[in-house]
Amino acid sequence: MSGVIEQIIREYWEKPLPELKQRDIVLSLEKHYINDIVGPRRSGKTYLMFLTIKKLLKTIPLHATIYINFENRKLLPLKETYFNDIITFIHAENLLNNHPTIYLFLDEVQRIEKWEHYIRSIYDEFKNQIKIIVSGSSANLLSTEYAQLLTGRHLTTQVTPLSFKEFLTFKNITIPSKKPTEKEAATIEKLFNEYLTYGGFPDVVLSTQKDDIISQLFTDIVTRDVQARIDIRKKDLIEEFSNYLASNVSNLLSFNKMNNYFNSRGIKTSVPTISTYFWHLKNAFLFFDTKIYSHTIKDQMQYPRKIYCIDNGIVNIVGFKTSQNMGSLYENTVANELHRCGHKIYYWKNKHHEEVDFVIIHGTQVTHVLQVCYTLTNNSTKYREVKALIKAMEAFNLTTGLILTEKYTDTEIIDNKTIIYQPLWTWLLKRKKTYLDF
Repeated sequence: MSGVIEQIIREYWEKPLPELKQRDIVLSLEKHYINDIVGPRRSGKTYLMFLTIKKLLKTIPLHATIYINFENRKLLPLKETYFNDIITFIHAENLLNNHPTIYLFLDEVQRIEKWEHYIRSIYDEFKNQIKIIVSGSSANLLSTEYAQLLTGRHLTTQVTPLSFKEFLTFKNITIPSKKPTEKEAATIEKLFNEYLTYGGFPDVVLSTQKDDIISQLFTDIVTRDVQARIDIRKKDLIEEFSNYLASNVSNLLSFNKMNNYFNSRGIKTSVPTISTYFWHLKNAFLFFDTKIYSHTIKDQMQYPRKIYCIDNGIVNIVGFKTSQNMGSLYENTVANELHRCGHKIYYWKNKHHEEVDFVIIHGTQVTHVLQVCYTLTNNSTKYREVKALIKAMEAFNLTTGLILTEKYTDTEIIDNKTIIYQPLWTWLLKRKKTYLDF
Protein backbone atom coordinates (compact mmCIF):
# COMPACT_ATOMS: atom_id res chain seq x y z
CA MET A 1 0.00 0.00 0.00
CA SER A 2 1.21 3.51 -0.86
CA GLY A 3 2.09 5.42 2.29
CA VAL A 4 0.82 8.65 0.79
CA ILE A 5 -2.79 7.45 0.69
CA GLU A 6 -2.64 6.50 4.37
CA GLN A 7 -1.08 9.89 5.13
CA ILE A 8 -3.80 11.80 3.27
CA ILE A 9 -6.61 9.88 5.01
CA ARG A 10 -5.10 10.29 8.49
CA GLU A 11 -4.58 14.02 7.89
CA TYR A 12 -8.26 14.30 6.99
CA TRP A 13 -9.23 12.47 10.18
CA GLU A 14 -7.00 14.70 12.32
CA LYS A 15 -8.02 18.11 10.92
CA PRO A 16 -11.33 19.77 11.81
CA LEU A 17 -13.72 20.52 8.96
CA PRO A 18 -13.66 24.14 7.76
CA GLU A 19 -16.35 26.62 8.76
CA LEU A 20 -19.36 25.95 6.56
CA LYS A 21 -22.44 27.92 5.50
CA GLN A 22 -25.53 26.02 4.45
CA ARG A 23 -26.41 25.91 0.74
CA ASP A 24 -29.65 25.03 -0.99
CA ILE A 25 -28.03 22.02 -2.70
CA VAL A 26 -28.41 18.72 -0.85
CA LEU A 27 -27.04 15.30 -1.78
CA SER A 28 -29.45 12.39 -1.71
CA LEU A 29 -27.28 9.67 -0.19
CA GLU A 30 -29.15 6.55 -1.23
CA LYS A 31 -26.88 3.57 -0.62
CA HIS A 32 -27.58 1.84 -3.91
CA TYR A 33 -26.21 4.71 -5.99
CA ILE A 34 -22.90 6.43 -6.65
CA ASN A 35 -23.19 10.20 -6.23
CA ASP A 36 -21.36 12.31 -8.81
CA ILE A 37 -21.00 16.06 -8.21
CA VAL A 38 -20.13 18.20 -11.22
CA GLY A 39 -19.69 21.91 -11.83
CA PRO A 40 -17.14 24.63 -12.54
CA ARG A 41 -13.95 24.93 -10.53
CA ARG A 42 -14.36 26.67 -7.15
CA SER A 43 -18.15 26.67 -7.35
CA GLY A 44 -18.53 24.66 -4.15
CA LYS A 45 -18.22 20.94 -4.97
CA THR A 46 -15.71 20.33 -2.17
CA TYR A 47 -17.83 22.54 0.08
CA LEU A 48 -20.87 20.34 -0.66
CA MET A 49 -18.84 17.24 0.21
CA PHE A 50 -17.86 18.79 3.55
CA LEU A 51 -21.44 19.87 4.24
CA THR A 52 -22.53 16.29 3.58
CA ILE A 53 -19.81 14.92 5.86
CA LYS A 54 -20.83 17.36 8.60
CA LYS A 55 -24.41 16.15 8.34
CA LEU A 56 -23.28 12.50 8.45
CA LEU A 57 -21.16 13.10 11.54
CA LYS A 58 -24.32 13.76 13.53
CA THR A 59 -25.09 10.03 13.36
CA ILE A 60 -21.81 8.24 12.46
CA PRO A 61 -18.17 8.48 13.66
CA LEU A 62 -15.54 10.36 11.66
CA HIS A 63 -13.63 7.17 10.86
CA ALA A 64 -16.61 5.92 8.86
CA THR A 65 -15.82 8.68 6.35
CA ILE A 66 -12.82 9.11 4.03
CA TYR A 67 -12.07 12.22 1.98
CA ILE A 68 -9.35 12.44 -0.70
CA ASN A 69 -8.72 15.36 -3.05
CA PHE A 70 -6.82 14.19 -6.15
CA GLU A 71 -5.51 17.73 -6.70
CA ASN A 72 -3.48 17.40 -3.50
CA ARG A 73 0.16 17.94 -4.51
CA LYS A 74 1.25 15.07 -2.27
CA LEU A 75 -0.51 12.64 -4.61
CA LEU A 76 1.44 13.71 -7.70
CA PRO A 77 2.14 12.03 -10.01
CA LEU A 78 -1.32 10.49 -9.93
CA LYS A 79 -1.46 6.69 -10.09
CA GLU A 80 -4.25 4.27 -10.88
CA THR A 81 -3.01 2.10 -7.99
CA TYR A 82 -4.34 4.67 -5.51
CA PHE A 83 -7.79 3.07 -5.71
CA ASN A 84 -6.40 -0.30 -4.61
CA ASP A 85 -4.44 1.51 -1.89
CA ILE A 86 -7.69 2.97 -0.53
CA ILE A 87 -9.27 -0.48 -0.28
CA THR A 88 -6.11 -1.90 1.33
CA PHE A 89 -6.22 0.87 3.94
CA ILE A 90 -9.91 0.18 4.66
CA HIS A 91 -9.10 -3.50 5.23
CA ALA A 92 -5.97 -2.74 7.31
CA GLU A 93 -7.98 -0.46 9.62
CA ASN A 94 -10.79 -3.03 9.83
CA LEU A 95 -13.24 -0.29 8.91
CA LEU A 96 -15.79 -2.57 7.23
CA ASN A 97 -16.18 -4.58 10.43
CA ASN A 98 -16.31 -1.51 12.66
CA HIS A 99 -18.90 0.46 10.66
CA PRO A 100 -22.02 -0.61 8.69
CA THR A 101 -21.11 1.76 5.82
CA ILE A 102 -17.94 3.57 4.81
CA TYR A 103 -18.57 6.88 3.01
CA LEU A 104 -15.82 7.44 0.43
CA PHE A 105 -15.51 11.01 -0.91
CA LEU A 106 -13.20 11.36 -3.95
CA ASP A 107 -12.69 14.96 -5.10
CA GLU A 108 -11.60 15.72 -8.71
CA VAL A 109 -11.50 11.98 -9.36
CA GLN A 110 -11.43 12.34 -13.16
CA ARG A 111 -7.78 13.40 -12.98
CA ILE A 112 -6.83 9.72 -12.78
CA GLU A 113 -7.11 7.81 -16.04
CA LYS A 114 -9.65 4.99 -16.18
CA TRP A 115 -11.03 6.08 -12.81
CA GLU A 116 -14.54 4.99 -13.81
CA HIS A 117 -13.45 1.35 -14.15
CA TYR A 118 -12.03 1.32 -10.62
CA ILE A 119 -15.11 3.05 -9.21
CA ARG A 120 -17.36 0.48 -10.89
CA SER A 121 -15.21 -2.34 -9.51
CA ILE A 122 -15.35 -0.96 -5.95
CA TYR A 123 -19.09 -0.40 -6.28
CA ASP A 124 -19.71 -3.99 -7.46
CA GLU A 125 -17.47 -5.58 -4.83
CA PHE A 126 -18.56 -3.52 -1.83
CA LYS A 127 -22.16 -2.67 -2.62
CA ASN A 128 -23.99 -1.52 0.55
CA GLN A 129 -20.65 -1.46 2.39
CA ILE A 130 -18.86 1.44 0.70
CA LYS A 131 -20.92 4.44 -0.38
CA ILE A 132 -19.05 6.38 -3.13
CA ILE A 133 -19.29 10.12 -3.77
CA VAL A 134 -17.13 11.59 -6.57
CA SER A 135 -16.70 15.11 -7.97
CA GLY A 136 -15.18 16.76 -11.02
CA SER A 137 -14.75 20.14 -12.73
CA SER A 138 -15.62 18.85 -16.16
CA ALA A 139 -18.59 17.26 -17.85
CA ASN A 140 -16.06 14.58 -18.85
CA LEU A 141 -16.94 13.10 -15.47
CA LEU A 142 -20.23 12.16 -17.11
CA SER A 143 -18.65 10.69 -20.22
CA THR A 144 -20.45 8.16 -22.38
CA GLU A 145 -18.20 5.38 -21.08
CA TYR A 146 -18.94 6.33 -17.49
CA ALA A 147 -22.68 6.47 -18.20
CA GLN A 148 -22.57 3.03 -19.83
CA LEU A 149 -20.55 1.52 -16.99
CA LEU A 150 -22.86 2.90 -14.33
CA THR A 151 -26.25 2.92 -16.02
CA GLY A 152 -28.88 3.01 -13.29
CA ARG A 153 -26.20 3.13 -10.60
CA HIS A 154 -25.48 6.84 -10.17
CA LEU A 155 -27.15 10.14 -9.24
CA THR A 156 -25.77 13.41 -10.61
CA THR A 157 -25.80 16.73 -8.74
CA GLN A 158 -24.67 19.89 -10.51
CA VAL A 159 -23.11 22.61 -8.38
CA THR A 160 -23.11 26.19 -9.64
CA PRO A 161 -21.97 29.49 -8.16
CA LEU A 162 -24.29 30.82 -5.46
CA SER A 163 -27.86 31.80 -6.24
CA PHE A 164 -28.84 35.27 -5.03
CA LYS A 165 -30.63 33.75 -2.03
CA GLU A 166 -27.49 31.78 -1.13
CA PHE A 167 -25.40 34.91 -1.72
CA LEU A 168 -27.45 36.77 0.90
CA THR A 169 -27.00 33.88 3.33
CA PHE A 170 -23.21 34.07 2.84
CA LYS A 171 -23.50 37.80 3.60
CA ASN A 172 -25.36 36.95 6.84
CA ILE A 173 -28.56 38.57 5.60
CA THR A 174 -31.86 37.04 6.68
CA ILE A 175 -34.23 36.78 3.73
CA PRO A 176 -37.57 38.39 4.68
CA SER A 177 -40.50 35.96 4.76
CA LYS A 178 -42.90 38.78 3.85
CA LYS A 179 -42.58 41.93 1.78
CA PRO A 180 -39.29 43.57 2.88
CA THR A 181 -39.36 46.83 4.77
CA GLU A 182 -37.92 49.94 3.14
CA LYS A 183 -34.68 49.45 5.07
CA GLU A 184 -34.45 45.75 4.20
CA ALA A 185 -35.16 46.46 0.53
CA ALA A 186 -32.41 49.11 0.40
CA THR A 187 -29.88 46.69 1.92
CA ILE A 188 -30.84 43.85 -0.41
CA GLU A 189 -30.80 46.07 -3.52
CA LYS A 190 -27.30 47.27 -2.66
CA LEU A 191 -26.10 43.68 -2.27
CA PHE A 192 -27.88 42.74 -5.49
CA ASN A 193 -25.72 45.26 -7.36
CA GLU A 194 -22.65 43.56 -5.88
CA TYR A 195 -24.02 40.17 -6.97
CA LEU A 196 -24.61 41.48 -10.50
CA THR A 197 -21.07 42.84 -10.66
CA TYR A 198 -19.00 40.11 -9.01
CA GLY A 199 -21.19 37.02 -9.27
CA GLY A 200 -21.57 34.14 -6.87
CA PHE A 201 -18.36 32.11 -6.69
CA PRO A 202 -18.09 31.49 -2.91
CA ASP A 203 -14.43 32.56 -2.62
CA VAL A 204 -15.22 35.81 -4.42
CA VAL A 205 -18.28 36.55 -2.29
CA LEU A 206 -16.28 36.19 0.94
CA SER A 207 -13.18 38.09 -0.27
CA THR A 208 -12.19 41.74 -0.59
CA GLN A 209 -9.82 40.94 -3.49
CA LYS A 210 -12.63 40.10 -5.89
CA ASP A 211 -11.08 41.20 -9.20
CA ASP A 212 -7.88 39.25 -8.60
CA ILE A 213 -9.69 36.06 -7.58
CA ILE A 214 -12.04 36.19 -10.56
CA SER A 215 -9.15 36.73 -12.99
CA GLN A 216 -7.22 33.82 -11.50
CA LEU A 217 -10.29 31.62 -11.46
CA PHE A 218 -10.93 32.29 -15.13
CA THR A 219 -7.30 31.49 -15.98
CA ASP A 220 -7.42 28.25 -13.96
CA ILE A 221 -10.59 27.05 -15.68
CA VAL A 222 -9.23 27.81 -19.15
CA THR A 223 -5.73 26.40 -18.60
CA ARG A 224 -6.43 23.45 -16.27
CA ASP A 225 -9.91 22.37 -17.33
CA VAL A 226 -9.75 23.14 -21.06
CA GLN A 227 -6.24 23.59 -22.47
CA ALA A 228 -4.70 20.79 -20.40
CA ARG A 229 -7.24 18.26 -21.63
CA ILE A 230 -7.16 18.81 -25.38
CA ASP A 231 -4.54 18.88 -28.10
CA ILE A 232 -4.71 22.44 -29.39
CA ARG A 233 -1.93 24.03 -31.38
CA LYS A 234 -3.13 27.56 -30.76
CA LYS A 235 -3.79 27.41 -27.04
CA ASP A 236 -3.79 31.20 -26.74
CA LEU A 237 -6.85 31.25 -28.98
CA ILE A 238 -8.91 29.41 -26.34
CA GLU A 239 -8.40 32.27 -23.87
CA GLU A 240 -9.14 34.89 -26.53
CA PHE A 241 -12.22 32.96 -27.60
CA SER A 242 -13.35 32.88 -23.95
CA ASN A 243 -12.88 36.65 -23.72
CA TYR A 244 -14.93 37.05 -26.88
CA LEU A 245 -17.78 34.93 -25.49
CA ALA A 246 -17.72 36.74 -22.14
CA SER A 247 -18.05 40.02 -24.05
CA ASN A 248 -21.10 38.74 -25.93
CA VAL A 249 -23.30 37.14 -23.26
CA SER A 250 -27.02 37.24 -24.10
CA ASN A 251 -26.18 37.96 -27.75
CA LEU A 252 -27.18 35.79 -30.68
CA LEU A 253 -24.09 34.15 -32.14
CA SER A 254 -23.49 31.48 -34.75
CA PHE A 255 -20.31 29.50 -35.16
CA ASN A 256 -20.00 31.03 -38.62
CA LYS A 257 -20.20 34.55 -37.16
CA MET A 258 -17.62 33.69 -34.51
CA ASN A 259 -15.31 32.24 -37.13
CA ASN A 260 -15.67 35.34 -39.34
CA TYR A 261 -14.77 37.55 -36.39
CA PHE A 262 -11.44 35.82 -35.84
CA ASN A 263 -10.66 35.57 -39.55
CA SER A 264 -11.29 39.31 -39.89
CA ARG A 265 -8.55 39.84 -37.31
CA GLY A 266 -6.13 37.70 -39.27
CA ILE A 267 -6.52 34.69 -36.97
CA LYS A 268 -6.87 31.58 -39.11
CA THR A 269 -9.50 29.19 -37.85
CA SER A 270 -12.59 27.32 -39.11
CA VAL A 271 -16.22 26.71 -38.16
CA PRO A 272 -15.53 23.11 -36.98
CA THR A 273 -12.62 24.39 -34.86
CA ILE A 274 -14.76 27.12 -33.27
CA SER A 275 -17.49 24.57 -32.63
CA THR A 276 -14.97 22.25 -30.93
CA TYR A 277 -13.58 25.07 -28.78
CA PHE A 278 -17.05 26.05 -27.65
CA TRP A 279 -17.86 22.44 -26.77
CA HIS A 280 -14.76 22.25 -24.54
CA LEU A 281 -15.58 25.54 -22.80
CA LYS A 282 -19.13 24.33 -22.26
CA ASN A 283 -17.74 21.03 -20.99
CA ALA A 284 -15.77 22.95 -18.35
CA PHE A 285 -19.04 24.64 -17.29
CA LEU A 286 -17.72 28.09 -18.20
CA PHE A 287 -20.40 28.88 -20.81
CA PHE A 288 -23.73 27.44 -21.92
CA ASP A 289 -26.19 28.29 -24.66
CA THR A 290 -29.85 28.30 -25.58
CA LYS A 291 -31.28 27.53 -29.01
CA ILE A 292 -34.32 28.91 -30.80
CA TYR A 293 -37.61 27.25 -29.91
CA SER A 294 -38.64 25.14 -32.87
CA HIS A 295 -40.23 21.77 -33.52
CA THR A 296 -37.45 20.90 -35.96
CA ILE A 297 -33.87 20.04 -35.05
CA LYS A 298 -32.76 21.64 -38.32
CA ASP A 299 -33.99 25.08 -37.18
CA GLN A 300 -32.37 24.67 -33.78
CA MET A 301 -29.03 23.86 -35.39
CA GLN A 302 -29.32 26.41 -38.20
CA TYR A 303 -30.35 29.49 -36.23
CA PRO A 304 -27.89 31.41 -34.01
CA ARG A 305 -27.69 30.46 -30.35
CA LYS A 306 -27.67 32.71 -27.31
CA ILE A 307 -24.51 32.51 -25.24
CA TYR A 308 -24.43 32.78 -21.45
CA CYS A 309 -21.61 32.67 -18.91
CA ILE A 310 -21.83 30.67 -15.69
CA ASP A 311 -21.06 33.78 -13.59
CA ASN A 312 -21.46 37.54 -13.93
CA GLY A 313 -18.11 38.17 -12.25
CA ILE A 314 -16.32 36.59 -15.20
CA VAL A 315 -18.43 38.64 -17.63
CA ASN A 316 -17.48 41.88 -15.85
CA ILE A 317 -13.80 41.22 -15.23
CA VAL A 318 -12.92 39.23 -18.37
CA GLY A 319 -15.40 40.55 -20.93
CA PHE A 320 -15.26 43.86 -22.74
CA LYS A 321 -17.63 46.35 -21.07
CA THR A 322 -20.13 48.34 -23.12
CA SER A 323 -22.99 50.73 -22.36
CA GLN A 324 -25.37 47.79 -22.84
CA ASN A 325 -23.61 45.73 -20.18
CA MET A 326 -26.26 46.06 -17.46
CA GLY A 327 -29.00 44.64 -19.67
CA SER A 328 -26.73 41.71 -20.57
CA LEU A 329 -25.95 41.08 -16.89
CA TYR A 330 -29.64 41.02 -16.04
CA GLU A 331 -30.37 38.49 -18.79
CA ASN A 332 -27.33 36.40 -17.87
CA THR A 333 -28.52 36.33 -14.24
CA VAL A 334 -31.95 35.03 -15.28
CA ALA A 335 -30.40 32.44 -17.60
CA ASN A 336 -28.24 31.14 -14.76
CA GLU A 337 -31.16 30.97 -12.33
CA LEU A 338 -33.25 28.97 -14.78
CA HIS A 339 -30.26 26.80 -15.71
CA ARG A 340 -29.41 26.23 -12.03
CA CYS A 341 -32.93 24.99 -11.34
CA GLY A 342 -32.82 22.56 -14.24
CA HIS A 343 -35.45 24.23 -16.42
CA LYS A 344 -35.38 23.49 -20.14
CA ILE A 345 -35.03 26.89 -21.81
CA TYR A 346 -35.04 28.33 -25.34
CA TYR A 347 -35.44 31.75 -26.88
CA TRP A 348 -38.29 32.57 -29.26
CA LYS A 349 -38.27 34.59 -32.47
CA ASN A 350 -40.89 34.88 -35.22
CA LYS A 351 -40.62 35.79 -38.92
CA HIS A 352 -41.18 39.46 -38.03
CA HIS A 353 -38.03 39.33 -35.84
CA GLU A 354 -40.03 39.83 -32.66
CA GLU A 355 -38.09 38.08 -29.90
CA VAL A 356 -38.65 36.76 -26.38
CA ASP A 357 -35.65 36.00 -24.18
CA PHE A 358 -36.84 32.83 -22.45
CA VAL A 359 -39.32 30.12 -23.31
CA ILE A 360 -39.61 27.49 -20.58
CA ILE A 361 -40.73 23.95 -21.30
CA HIS A 362 -42.03 21.30 -18.91
CA GLY A 363 -42.33 17.94 -20.64
CA THR A 364 -43.36 18.85 -24.18
CA GLN A 365 -45.37 21.96 -23.31
CA VAL A 366 -44.31 25.61 -23.18
CA THR A 367 -45.46 26.78 -19.74
CA HIS A 368 -43.83 30.22 -19.31
CA VAL A 369 -42.46 33.08 -21.38
CA LEU A 370 -40.14 35.71 -19.89
CA GLN A 371 -38.65 38.97 -21.10
CA VAL A 372 -35.71 40.65 -19.38
CA CYS A 373 -35.46 44.41 -19.76
CA TYR A 374 -33.24 46.47 -17.46
CA THR A 375 -35.19 49.69 -17.95
CA LEU A 376 -38.61 50.48 -19.38
CA THR A 377 -38.45 54.27 -19.15
CA ASN A 378 -38.40 54.52 -22.94
CA ASN A 379 -41.93 54.04 -24.31
CA SER A 380 -40.73 52.54 -27.58
CA THR A 381 -38.65 49.97 -25.68
CA LYS A 382 -41.62 49.02 -23.52
CA TYR A 383 -43.89 48.74 -26.57
CA ARG A 384 -41.39 46.48 -28.37
CA GLU A 385 -40.88 44.17 -25.38
CA VAL A 386 -44.60 43.88 -24.61
CA LYS A 387 -45.58 43.35 -28.24
CA ALA A 388 -43.12 40.46 -28.65
CA LEU A 389 -44.22 38.90 -25.36
CA ILE A 390 -47.90 39.00 -26.37
CA LYS A 391 -47.09 37.44 -29.75
CA ALA A 392 -45.27 34.60 -27.97
CA MET A 393 -48.15 34.14 -25.52
CA GLU A 394 -50.54 33.87 -28.46
CA ALA A 395 -48.26 31.37 -30.19
CA PHE A 396 -48.18 29.13 -27.09
CA ASN A 397 -51.74 29.79 -25.90
CA LEU A 398 -50.61 31.33 -22.61
CA THR A 399 -52.54 33.92 -20.62
CA THR A 400 -49.74 35.32 -18.47
CA GLY A 401 -46.26 36.62 -19.28
CA LEU A 402 -43.47 38.13 -17.17
CA ILE A 403 -41.11 41.05 -17.76
CA LEU A 404 -38.19 41.34 -15.30
CA THR A 405 -36.82 44.85 -14.80
CA GLU A 406 -34.62 46.91 -12.51
CA LYS A 407 -37.35 48.64 -10.47
CA TYR A 408 -40.62 48.69 -12.41
CA THR A 409 -43.57 46.93 -10.77
CA ASP A 410 -47.00 46.71 -12.38
CA THR A 411 -49.65 44.43 -13.87
CA GLU A 412 -51.35 45.15 -17.18
CA ILE A 413 -54.05 43.35 -19.12
CA ILE A 414 -53.68 43.75 -22.88
CA ASP A 415 -55.83 41.83 -25.36
CA ASN A 416 -56.93 39.51 -22.53
CA LYS A 417 -53.27 38.77 -21.75
CA THR A 418 -51.85 39.53 -18.29
CA ILE A 419 -48.40 41.15 -18.30
CA ILE A 420 -46.60 41.18 -14.95
CA TYR A 421 -43.68 43.56 -14.42
CA GLN A 422 -41.36 42.67 -11.55
CA PRO A 423 -37.91 43.77 -10.33
CA LEU A 424 -35.36 41.02 -10.92
CA TRP A 425 -34.10 40.92 -7.33
CA THR A 426 -37.59 40.31 -5.91
CA TRP A 427 -38.18 37.51 -8.43
CA LEU A 428 -34.91 35.86 -7.42
CA LEU A 429 -35.93 35.91 -3.76
CA LYS A 430 -39.26 34.24 -4.57
CA ARG A 431 -37.70 31.55 -6.75
CA LYS A 432 -38.21 27.92 -5.86
CA LYS A 433 -36.34 25.10 -7.52
CA THR A 434 -39.25 22.94 -8.53
CA TYR A 435 -41.56 25.44 -10.19
CA LEU A 436 -41.95 28.95 -11.57
CA ASP A 437 -44.38 31.44 -10.06
CA PHE A 438 -45.14 34.90 -11.34
